[in-house]
Formats: sequence, structure tokens, C-alpha cells
Amino acid sequence: MKDINKKIEIKLLLTFLENVPFEGWKWETLYDSAFEIKLLKSKKISDNDKLVLKNLFDNDLLNIIIKFNDYLDLEMKESFRKSKYTNEKIPSKIKHQILFRLKAATKYREAVRVSIGIMALPQNSRLALSMLYKTCDIIWRNCGDRSTDFSFYTKRLILSGVYSSTLSYWLNEKDFVKVEHFLQRRLNNVSKFGELKKIPKLINQSNPINTIMKIFQKFSSKKFSYK
Repeated sequence: MKDINKKIEIKLLLTFLENVPFEGWKWETLYDSAFEIKLLKSKKISDNDKLVLKNLFDNDLLNIIIKFNDYLDLEMKESFRKSKYTNEKIPSKIKHQILFRLKAATKYREAVRVSIGIMALPQNSRLALSMLYKTCDIIWRNCGDRSTDFSFYTKRLILSGVYSSTLSYWLNEKDFVKVEHFLQRRLNNVSKFGELKKIPKLINQSNPINTIMKIFQKFSSKKFSYK
């Protein structure tokens, strides 16, 4: 097997994602992807090569989802940094970061669908929420947010609802103009989350994930309506 640098690792990850709709989210798909990008000389893979490939993701298929999420966060961040939207008002900054992220994921839409199904399993809920929190935190920090009070949590919770509903809509809508309009409507509706200010006792400064989980439990799914 060839040496695997960061560039090759990303290429392997993206090839895996392209193959997921046809082969599934499994190690065999990773092995086939390694052969496809000529990382392996033969489809007959040795146990040692299997171990090397698995260790790229710490021998856990969930870590492929984490690295994919990190890849999308980085693509979003870089696209926004190079864009003309960095000096616009915060709603516009948020909107275009989300759109950049969805555009980066477009080629891997079906892999996103599969990964969401995996992360929806009860045992993966904390990890799923952690990744969502991280993405929303990056978006807010790219907007220049440096808040440390309760608004720190409300901003990220609200954005979690906006992003999650837009992502769900995007999965089944290939017309990106419609996706953008949907996102804009969600952003226009964020004022409906005023009740969040009534639950400051839920704040845990040392564990933001627990805080976000507790806040989510206080609100029905109607708050994130797709209509």
C-alpha cells in the first residue's frame, strides 16, 4: 500500500462517500474505494492493509461520519472566508455559510442521508448533537460572536433548528433556489424562540452539550416545523 498523507486520506474519504449509495456504509466499501483510487494494487487486500485503512478512522465506522462532518465544516469555513459575504449583516453571514456547507455536500447527498440514519440511532444521539453543536458554533464564531452569557446557548440552539430543518429539506429538494428560499423563511422565523430566555437554570457552562440537550427536551418538534 502507498503512504497515506492528508490529501490521499481526504480523497479516500470522498470516494468512500460516493460509493456508499451502492455498497453501503461498511469497511468493504472503504477497501473498494482504496483500490479505486489506486491506493491498493489489488482487490485482494491483506489483513495488514485492512488494519491500516481502519486505523485511519480509529477502527470505528462512526469516525468516518465525524471526518466527513469536519470536512464539510472546513469547506464551509474556507468558502465563506473567500466570499463577498464576510462583511454583511449576521443573518446573511449565517445564511451563506449554511448554503456553502450544503453545496459542499451536494455530490454526497445520498451518503449524507445514510449517515443521518446512522446518527439517528439512540446510541449515537449524543455524538450527533455534538457534531451539530460544533457546526453551529463554527458558524456563529465566523460571524464574530464572542458571547459568554445565556445568549451563547440560545444562538446555537436556534441555529441548530434552522440548520437541521434546512438539511432535511435539502435532502429531498434538488432545486437549490428552493432550498435557499426555505432557509430564508427559517431565518425569518427565529424570533419564535423567545421562550428560551425563560429557562436560564438549564445552563451548564462546563458542559454545553448537556445544556443544549436539556433545552431541546423543553421544546416540541413543532418549533422546527418544515412548513
